[in-house]
Amino acid sequence: MRKAAGAVAAAAVAFGSMVFTAPSAIAAPQGPQETAAAPAKCVKVVRFYSKRFNRLVEVENTCARKACFSVTVAARRDPEFAIGANKKESFRYGGTLWTQGTGIKNIGC
Repeated sequence: MRKAAGAVAAAAVAFGSMVFTAPSAIAAPQGPQETAAAPAKCVKVVRFYSKRFNRLVEVENTCARKACFSVTVAARRDPEFAIGANKKESFRYGGTLWTQGTGIKNIGC
């Protein structure tokens, strides 16, 4: 009896999530509204490297204002950093036992 009730409950949850996710995907805003809210692409990666027991990324900010970014690391939470206007700087994002970063994401400050 419990197995049957559990199966019915699981099916109802699965069906309910399919019904409610489909209309929200259709109603998502598209076009220039999304790009207007996205932060400018000011920060560029110069290089990824290791020094002693640290993993570092060297980045360059080409904008005339402070910019924020996060380093993309697989299977980890992406660490977030900020860099001043028109600067080139290195940031430590993990130890050598971490996986190497694959890139950066420009985020809002």
